[in-house]
Amino acid sequence: MIWAAISSLVCLSCQKITRNVATSEGTLEFSSLSVDEAVETKAAMNAGGNFVIDIIGPEGKTVLSTTWSQVNSKGGKISLPEASYTLRACSSMEGVPAAAFEQPVYGVEKAFSITAGQTTDIGSLVCTLLQCKVTVSYSDDFLELVTGPGEATVKVSENAPLVYSLNYNGASANYDSSAGYFAVNNGESTTLEVTFKGSVEGKTQKMTKVITGIQPRQWRQIKFIRKVNDEGNASFDISINDMVGDEILNNDMGTAETIIGEDPDAPKGDGGINMVFDYAAGCDAEYTDMNHIVVPKVEVREMKLKFLLTVPGGIKKFNVQIESDNEAFASAVELAEATNLDLINPTEANGVIFQVVPFPHGSDLLGKTEVAFDMSNAQSAMIGFPGTHTFTMTVIDANGCRKSLPITMIVE
Repeated sequence: MIWAAISSLVCLSCQKITRNVATSEGTLEFSSLSVDEAVETKAAMNAGGNFVIDIIGPEGKTVLSTTWSQVNSKGGKISLPEASYTLRACSSMEGVPAAAFEQPVYGVEKAFSITAGQTTDIGSLVCTLLQCKVTVSYSDDFLELVTGPGEATVKVSENAPLVYSLNYNGASANYDSSAGYFAVNNGESTTLEVTFKGSVEGKTQKMTKVITGIQPRQWRQIKFIRKVNDEGNASFDISINDMVGDEILNNDMGTAETIIGEDPDAPKGDGGINMVFDYAAGCDAEYTDMNHIVVPKVEVREMKLKFLLTVPGGIKKFNVQIESDNEAFASAVELAEATNLDLINPTEANGVIFQVVPFPHGSDLLGKTEVAFDMSNAQSAMIGFPGTHTFTMTVIDANGCRKSLPITMIVE
């Protein structure tokens, strides 16, 4: 059954789409799409194949509008007449809003030329955040002095402010920690204004600060703080931390953002995340190197390959990136939307891969501090695909600590 599942995928992936292309046409090809996971943010999105892809012709007109899933279903290739073009990919069909809470928009633009009868490979596309992200917080010292409701108003565009509320219940204060996303004048530097107004120490306080140099891919962390000078006099101020984070997307298009400052609250170390061969559960003792696991032929002996993953902080995210130098296997993985697997939130199409490589998966992984899994059944399915197959597991715990754990299986 397992062999039938993977074989059917390989057969589908090997089919070629033949077109009667005029001699004046060439082919645009996407060689790969990557995922960059530098820093985690609160903004959650599941891009998958829904990225909008527009091809802009030499006269500035859109000659093709499609989605990544449609392009990917055709082998990542598009036939176009000979000319110069610009490709634009965007995670939102509506474009970039002037300002909105929890609505990150990612995109990329790439210029290319098509030559008749030839294939133009534009390589790897990585989508980046098209907005400036802004969060608002308050120091504990500041919150202790709050005596009534307040709000922080942030705006880049005069007509599109976002209001972050500060609530007070008569005894304590809490605030809106939502992330706001602001359009930034088509990527040109611009100005952000933040204004606080609220009841502090029984008085209505108002503070305003203007921040220049706002650009896409930035994360401006605004923090209201209480300051005490050398003479012991107290005042209030607005502290700005500059950094950028990015969000793991599902399988296809990736996001990448450049860090422009240190995150003082970033977790240190890998949180003790580790994975070992589970000899106690019966793993073959000859396996000692996770980067060099030779899969024996079925007629030689039955493989016993078992692992134990420990995550002291509890699992928050569990992803697997699959790479292979066997073209048939790699094509089958791509067809099953499994190049980058989200084990906690797998798609229906991922099911075939789990029959071949039985990774643990499902929402019940959340919070687990220990996971045992058995990859012995992968032997019979993988033996027909000679080559090197690498499964890199990236685990993030509840504290934000992360570790990447590669498993390399070799079929001779």
